Amino acid sequence: MKALIFHPALAPYRVDFFNSLNEYYLASFYFSLKNVSDQKFNQENLKSLCNFKCNYVSNGFEVFGRSIRTGVFSIIKKENPDIIFCAEYSQITLLAFLYCKIWNPKIKIYTLSDDSIKNSEDRKGLRLFFRNFISKNINGVVFTSKEVSNWYKNNVSITNNTLDFPVIHSEKSLIKKYSNAINQANTNIVKYDLKDKKILLYVGRLVSVKNLFFLIKCFSNVKGSDKKLVIVGEGVLKEKLIEFTQKLGILEDVLFIGRKEGVELYNWYLFSQLFVLPSTYEPFGAVVNEALVGGCRVLCSSVAGASSLINENNGVLFNPNSENDLSTKLGQAFEEAKPLGTSITELRDSAMLFTFDQKMQDLLKNI
Repeated sequence: MKALIFHPALAPYRVDFFNSLNEYYLASFYFSLKNVSDQKFNQENLKSLCNFKCNYVSNGFEVFGRSIRTGVFSIIKKENPDIIFCAEYSQITLLAFLYCKIWNPKIKIYTLSDDSIKNSEDRKGLRLFFRNFISKNINGVVFTSKEVSNWYKNNVSITNNTLDFPVIHSEKSLIKKYSNAINQANTNIVKYDLKDKKILLYVGRLVSVKNLFFLIKCFSNVKGSDKKLVIVGEGVLKEKLIEFTQKLGILEDVLFIGRKEGVELYNWYLFSQLFVLPSTYEPFGAVVNEALVGGCRVLCSSVAGASSLINENNGVLFNPNSENDLSTKLGQAFEEAKPLGTSITELRDSAMLFTFDQKMQDLLKNI
Protein backbone atom coordinates (compact mmCIF):
# COMPACT_ATOMS: atom_id res chain seq x y z
CA MET A 1 0.00 0.00 0.00
CA LYS A 2 1.08 3.54 -0.72
CA ALA A 3 0.97 5.98 2.19
CA LEU A 4 1.25 9.76 2.23
CA ILE A 5 2.27 11.41 5.50
CA PHE A 6 1.74 15.11 6.19
CA HIS A 7 3.32 16.46 9.38
CA PRO A 8 4.29 19.92 10.71
CA ALA A 9 8.03 19.24 11.17
CA LEU A 10 10.58 16.52 11.79
CA ALA A 11 11.30 16.00 15.51
CA PRO A 12 13.44 13.41 17.36
CA TYR A 13 10.46 11.76 19.03
CA ARG A 14 8.78 10.98 15.67
CA VAL A 15 11.75 9.57 13.72
CA ASP A 16 11.28 5.94 14.80
CA PHE A 17 7.54 6.10 14.17
CA PHE A 18 8.04 7.51 10.67
CA ASN A 19 10.76 4.95 9.93
CA SER A 20 8.34 2.17 10.87
CA LEU A 21 5.62 3.58 8.62
CA ASN A 22 8.13 3.72 5.78
CA GLU A 23 9.07 0.06 6.36
CA TYR A 24 5.42 -1.05 6.32
CA TYR A 25 4.14 1.15 3.47
CA LEU A 26 5.54 2.59 0.27
CA ALA A 27 5.52 5.99 1.94
CA SER A 28 6.09 9.63 1.03
CA PHE A 29 6.65 12.30 3.70
CA TYR A 30 5.82 16.01 3.46
CA PHE A 31 6.56 18.52 6.21
CA SER A 32 5.09 22.01 6.51
CA LEU A 33 8.06 23.55 8.32
CA LYS A 34 11.83 23.17 8.12
CA ASN A 35 11.99 22.82 11.92
CA VAL A 36 9.78 22.58 14.98
CA SER A 37 8.43 26.06 15.74
CA ASP A 38 9.33 26.25 19.44
CA GLN A 39 12.53 24.14 19.39
CA LYS A 40 15.32 24.23 16.83
CA PHE A 41 16.53 20.67 16.46
CA ASN A 42 19.59 19.73 14.42
CA GLN A 43 17.73 18.77 11.27
CA GLU A 44 20.72 17.39 9.40
CA ASN A 45 21.42 15.01 12.26
CA LEU A 46 17.76 13.95 12.40
CA LYS A 47 17.63 13.34 8.65
CA SER A 48 20.66 11.06 8.95
CA LEU A 49 18.52 8.82 11.22
CA CYS A 50 15.63 8.63 8.73
CA ASN A 51 15.15 5.80 6.24
CA PHE A 52 12.95 8.08 4.12
CA LYS A 53 13.25 11.30 2.15
CA CYS A 54 11.97 14.53 3.69
CA ASN A 55 9.84 16.58 1.30
CA TYR A 56 8.25 19.93 2.13
CA VAL A 57 4.94 21.63 1.46
CA SER A 58 6.79 24.80 0.53
CA ASN A 59 3.97 26.91 -0.88
CA GLY A 60 1.96 28.99 1.57
CA PHE A 61 2.21 31.69 4.21
CA GLU A 62 2.06 32.36 7.96
CA VAL A 63 -0.96 33.92 9.72
CA PHE A 64 -0.81 34.74 13.43
CA GLY A 65 1.90 32.15 13.94
CA ARG A 66 0.05 29.43 12.03
CA SER A 67 1.19 27.90 8.75
CA ILE A 68 -1.28 27.98 5.88
CA ARG A 69 -0.12 25.69 3.09
CA THR A 70 -1.18 25.45 -0.54
CA GLY A 71 -0.45 22.74 -3.07
CA VAL A 72 -1.87 19.92 -0.95
CA PHE A 73 -4.25 18.78 -3.70
CA SER A 74 -1.44 18.53 -6.25
CA ILE A 75 0.71 16.50 -3.81
CA ILE A 76 -2.11 14.01 -3.18
CA LYS A 77 -2.76 13.73 -6.93
CA LYS A 78 0.94 13.17 -7.62
CA GLU A 79 1.49 10.56 -4.88
CA ASN A 80 -1.87 8.81 -5.43
CA PRO A 81 -1.85 7.11 -2.00
CA ASP A 82 -4.07 4.40 -0.58
CA ILE A 83 -3.91 6.00 2.88
CA ILE A 84 -3.06 9.46 4.19
CA PHE A 85 -1.76 10.25 7.68
CA CYS A 86 -2.14 13.85 8.83
CA ALA A 87 -1.42 15.70 12.07
CA GLU A 88 -4.16 16.94 14.39
CA TYR A 89 -7.22 18.76 13.02
CA SER A 90 -5.23 21.14 10.85
CA GLN A 91 -5.80 22.97 7.61
CA ILE A 92 -3.91 20.25 5.74
CA THR A 93 -6.08 17.54 7.29
CA LEU A 94 -9.18 19.45 6.18
CA LEU A 95 -7.82 19.84 2.63
CA ALA A 96 -6.95 16.13 2.48
CA PHE A 97 -10.50 15.29 3.55
CA LEU A 98 -12.00 17.57 0.90
CA TYR A 99 -9.80 16.10 -1.85
CA CYS A 100 -10.77 12.55 -0.98
CA LYS A 101 -14.43 13.45 -0.59
CA ILE A 102 -14.57 15.08 -4.02
CA TRP A 103 -12.09 13.12 -6.16
CA ASN A 104 -11.16 9.83 -4.51
CA PRO A 105 -13.35 8.51 -1.66
CA LYS A 106 -11.39 5.23 -1.62
CA ILE A 107 -8.38 6.88 0.06
CA LYS A 108 -8.33 6.30 3.81
CA ILE A 109 -7.49 9.26 6.06
CA TYR A 110 -6.15 9.04 9.61
CA THR A 111 -4.92 11.88 11.75
CA LEU A 112 -2.49 11.78 14.68
CA SER A 113 -3.79 13.62 17.74
CA ASP A 114 -1.41 14.41 20.60
CA ASP A 115 -4.24 15.67 22.82
CA SER A 116 -4.40 14.56 26.44
CA ILE A 117 -7.82 14.22 28.08
CA LYS A 118 -7.44 17.69 29.58
CA ASN A 119 -6.56 19.20 26.19
CA SER A 120 -9.56 17.44 24.69
CA GLU A 121 -11.88 18.77 27.39
CA ASP A 122 -10.49 22.30 27.06
CA ARG A 123 -11.10 22.66 23.31
CA LYS A 124 -13.52 25.50 22.57
CA GLY A 125 -14.78 27.63 19.70
CA LEU A 126 -13.33 26.99 16.24
CA ARG A 127 -10.81 24.47 17.59
CA LEU A 128 -13.67 22.40 19.00
CA PHE A 129 -15.68 22.72 15.76
CA PHE A 130 -12.81 21.58 13.54
CA ARG A 131 -11.92 18.74 15.91
CA ASN A 132 -15.46 17.40 15.82
CA PHE A 133 -16.02 17.96 12.10
CA ILE A 134 -12.74 16.51 10.88
CA SER A 135 -12.53 13.57 13.27
CA LYS A 136 -16.10 12.46 12.54
CA ASN A 137 -15.61 12.55 8.77
CA ILE A 138 -12.34 10.72 8.31
CA ASN A 139 -11.55 7.03 8.77
CA GLY A 140 -9.97 7.35 12.19
CA VAL A 141 -7.85 9.11 14.78
CA VAL A 142 -4.65 7.84 16.37
CA PHE A 143 -4.52 9.07 19.97
CA THR A 144 -1.59 8.84 22.38
CA SER A 145 -3.30 6.44 24.79
CA LYS A 146 -6.31 4.19 25.27
CA GLU A 147 -7.55 6.59 27.95
CA VAL A 148 -7.82 9.46 25.46
CA SER A 149 -9.32 7.15 22.84
CA ASN A 150 -11.99 6.02 25.29
CA TRP A 151 -12.72 9.63 26.28
CA TYR A 152 -13.23 10.45 22.61
CA LYS A 153 -15.63 7.55 22.12
CA ASN A 154 -17.66 8.58 25.16
CA ASN A 155 -17.72 12.31 24.41
CA VAL A 156 -17.33 12.86 20.66
CA SER A 157 -18.09 9.90 18.41
CA ILE A 158 -18.21 6.11 18.45
CA THR A 159 -18.62 5.77 14.68
CA ASN A 160 -15.03 5.99 13.41
CA ASN A 161 -11.89 3.99 14.18
CA THR A 162 -9.96 5.16 17.24
CA LEU A 163 -6.47 3.78 17.80
CA ASP A 164 -3.64 4.57 20.17
CA PHE A 165 0.08 5.03 19.76
CA PRO A 166 2.03 7.10 22.31
CA VAL A 167 4.81 9.53 21.40
CA ILE A 168 7.68 7.14 22.07
CA HIS A 169 11.03 6.08 20.67
CA SER A 170 12.05 2.60 19.59
CA GLU A 171 13.95 1.10 22.53
CA LYS A 172 16.50 -0.36 20.11
CA SER A 173 17.49 3.03 18.68
CA LEU A 174 17.32 4.83 22.03
CA ILE A 175 19.42 2.22 23.85
CA LYS A 176 22.06 2.55 21.14
CA LYS A 177 22.16 6.30 21.73
CA TYR A 178 22.35 5.77 25.49
CA SER A 179 25.23 3.32 25.09
CA ASN A 180 27.14 5.96 23.14
CA ALA A 181 26.53 8.44 25.98
CA ILE A 182 28.08 6.46 28.87
CA ASN A 183 31.47 8.16 28.63
CA GLN A 184 29.83 11.60 28.64
CA ALA A 185 27.77 10.56 31.66
CA ASN A 186 30.88 9.66 33.64
CA THR A 187 32.52 12.93 32.58
CA ASN A 188 29.53 14.89 33.92
CA ILE A 189 29.45 12.96 37.19
CA VAL A 190 32.98 14.24 37.85
CA LYS A 191 32.49 17.69 36.29
CA TYR A 192 29.44 18.55 38.41
CA ASP A 193 30.60 16.67 41.54
CA LEU A 194 27.59 14.33 41.57
CA LYS A 195 29.15 11.35 43.37
CA ASP A 196 27.01 10.30 46.37
CA LYS A 197 24.18 12.57 45.19
CA LYS A 198 20.51 11.85 44.48
CA ILE A 199 19.54 13.58 41.24
CA LEU A 200 16.18 14.87 40.06
CA LEU A 201 16.22 15.61 36.32
CA TYR A 202 14.03 17.95 34.27
CA VAL A 203 14.36 18.23 30.48
CA GLY A 204 12.39 20.78 28.47
CA ARG A 205 11.75 24.41 27.67
CA LEU A 206 11.92 27.01 30.41
CA VAL A 207 8.47 28.50 29.83
CA SER A 208 5.44 29.12 32.05
CA VAL A 209 3.38 26.01 31.17
CA LYS A 210 6.26 23.81 32.31
CA ASN A 211 5.55 24.97 35.87
CA LEU A 212 9.19 25.33 36.91
CA PHE A 213 8.78 27.88 39.73
CA PHE A 214 6.41 25.37 41.28
CA LEU A 215 8.94 22.57 40.78
CA ILE A 216 11.81 24.53 42.33
CA LYS A 217 9.67 25.52 45.32
CA CYS A 218 8.63 21.89 45.91
CA PHE A 219 12.25 20.77 45.57
CA SER A 220 13.28 23.35 48.18
CA ASN A 221 10.73 21.86 50.60
CA VAL A 222 12.52 18.49 50.59
CA LYS A 223 15.09 18.03 53.34
CA GLY A 224 18.54 16.57 52.68
CA SER A 225 21.96 17.82 51.65
CA ASP A 226 22.61 15.07 49.10
CA LYS A 227 19.94 16.07 46.56
CA LYS A 228 20.40 17.90 43.26
CA LEU A 229 17.93 19.29 40.74
CA VAL A 230 19.30 19.27 37.18
CA ILE A 231 17.46 21.47 34.66
CA VAL A 232 18.35 20.78 31.02
CA GLY A 233 16.81 23.37 28.70
CA GLU A 234 16.58 27.00 27.67
CA GLY A 235 13.80 29.54 27.61
CA VAL A 236 12.61 33.03 28.41
CA LEU A 237 12.28 32.28 32.14
CA LYS A 238 15.86 31.15 32.72
CA GLU A 239 17.17 34.28 34.47
CA LYS A 240 14.07 34.59 36.63
CA LEU A 241 14.31 30.93 37.60
CA ILE A 242 17.94 31.39 38.63
CA GLU A 243 16.97 34.44 40.70
CA PHE A 244 14.13 32.49 42.33
CA THR A 245 16.48 29.63 43.16
CA GLN A 246 18.93 32.07 44.71
CA LYS A 247 16.14 33.70 46.72
CA LEU A 248 15.21 30.30 48.18
CA GLY A 249 18.82 29.72 49.17
CA ILE A 250 19.25 26.55 47.11
CA LEU A 251 21.31 27.86 44.17
CA GLU A 252 24.12 25.38 44.84
CA ASP A 253 21.64 22.49 44.73
CA VAL A 254 20.22 23.38 41.30
CA LEU A 255 22.17 22.99 38.06
CA PHE A 256 21.06 24.91 34.96
CA ILE A 257 22.73 22.96 32.16
CA GLY A 258 21.25 24.69 29.10
CA ARG A 259 19.64 23.13 26.05
CA LYS A 260 21.31 19.93 24.83
CA GLU A 261 20.89 17.38 22.03
CA GLY A 262 22.34 13.97 21.27
CA VAL A 263 24.95 12.57 23.65
CA GLU A 264 25.04 15.87 25.56
CA LEU A 265 21.37 15.30 26.43
CA TYR A 266 21.05 11.54 26.63
CA ASN A 267 23.82 11.06 29.19
CA TRP A 268 21.73 12.77 31.91
CA TYR A 269 19.08 10.05 31.71
CA LEU A 270 21.67 7.36 32.44
CA PHE A 271 22.48 8.26 36.04
CA SER A 272 19.68 10.54 37.29
CA GLN A 273 17.66 8.44 39.71
CA LEU A 274 14.52 10.57 39.36
CA PHE A 275 12.85 12.46 36.53
CA VAL A 276 10.07 15.04 36.77
CA LEU A 277 7.56 16.53 34.32
CA PRO A 278 5.66 19.24 36.26
CA SER A 279 3.65 20.83 33.40
CA THR A 280 0.23 22.40 33.85
CA TYR A 281 -0.35 21.93 30.09
CA GLU A 282 1.27 19.03 28.21
CA PRO A 283 -0.41 17.23 25.29
CA PHE A 284 1.98 14.33 25.81
CA GLY A 285 5.62 14.75 26.91
CA ALA A 286 8.06 12.56 24.96
CA VAL A 287 10.74 13.10 27.61
CA VAL A 288 8.89 10.73 29.96
CA ASN A 289 9.48 7.85 27.55
CA GLU A 290 13.17 8.81 27.29
CA ALA A 291 13.48 8.85 31.09
CA LEU A 292 11.75 5.48 31.52
CA VAL A 293 13.89 3.76 28.90
CA GLY A 294 16.90 5.21 30.73
CA GLY A 295 15.74 3.56 33.97
CA CYS A 296 14.66 6.70 35.85
CA ARG A 297 11.76 6.69 38.30
CA VAL A 298 9.34 9.32 36.99
CA LEU A 299 7.20 11.86 38.79
CA CYS A 300 4.70 13.00 36.17
CA SER A 301 2.04 15.70 36.14
CA SER A 302 -1.40 14.11 36.14
CA VAL A 303 -2.54 16.39 33.28
CA ALA A 304 0.24 15.30 30.89
CA GLY A 305 -0.61 12.78 28.19
CA ALA A 306 2.48 10.80 29.18
CA SER A 307 0.82 10.03 32.53
CA SER A 308 -0.53 6.97 30.68
CA LEU A 309 3.03 5.55 30.75
CA ILE A 310 3.19 5.58 34.56
CA ASN A 311 2.14 2.96 37.09
CA GLU A 312 3.16 2.12 40.66
CA ASN A 313 6.22 0.21 39.44
CA ASN A 314 7.92 2.98 37.47
CA GLY A 315 6.75 6.25 39.00
CA VAL A 316 4.00 8.34 40.48
CA LEU A 317 1.50 10.98 39.32
CA PHE A 318 0.95 14.28 41.11
CA ASN A 319 -1.33 17.30 40.98
CA PRO A 320 0.66 20.11 39.29
CA ASN A 321 -1.29 22.69 41.27
CA SER A 322 -0.67 21.18 44.71
CA GLU A 323 2.64 22.11 46.35
CA ASN A 324 1.97 19.70 49.19
CA ASP A 325 1.31 16.79 46.83
CA LEU A 326 4.53 17.11 44.82
CA SER A 327 6.65 18.05 47.84
CA THR A 328 5.47 14.95 49.69
CA LYS A 329 6.03 12.64 46.72
CA LEU A 330 9.43 14.16 45.98
CA GLY A 331 10.43 13.58 49.60
CA GLN A 332 9.39 9.93 49.38
CA ALA A 333 11.19 9.45 46.06
CA PHE A 334 14.44 10.99 47.32
CA GLU A 335 14.26 8.88 50.47
CA GLU A 336 13.94 5.67 48.44
CA ALA A 337 16.63 6.60 45.86
CA LYS A 338 20.15 5.25 46.22
CA PRO A 339 23.03 7.77 46.02
CA LEU A 340 25.04 7.84 42.81
CA GLY A 341 28.37 6.01 42.76
CA THR A 342 31.62 7.19 41.23
CA SER A 343 30.72 6.09 37.69
CA ILE A 344 28.39 3.96 35.59
CA THR A 345 29.48 1.04 33.44
CA GLU A 346 26.19 -0.26 32.02
CA LEU A 347 22.67 0.83 31.21
CA ARG A 348 19.78 0.28 33.60
CA ASP A 349 16.76 -1.78 32.60
CA SER A 350 13.97 0.06 30.83
CA ALA A 351 10.97 0.93 33.01
CA MET A 352 8.51 1.20 30.11
CA LEU A 353 5.23 -0.71 30.40
CA PHE A 354 5.42 -1.98 26.80
CA THR A 355 7.71 -1.87 23.80
CA PHE A 356 7.65 0.29 20.69
CA ASP A 357 7.32 -2.77 18.45
CA GLN A 358 4.32 -4.08 20.38
CA LYS A 359 2.47 -0.80 19.99
CA MET A 360 3.44 -0.42 16.34
CA GLN A 361 2.20 -3.91 15.45
CA ASP A 362 -1.11 -3.27 17.23
CA LEU A 363 -1.55 0.00 15.35
CA LEU A 364 -0.81 -1.28 11.87
CA LYS A 365 -2.99 -4.39 12.11
CA ASN A 366 -6.01 -2.28 13.11
CA ILE A 367 -5.78 0.42 10.44
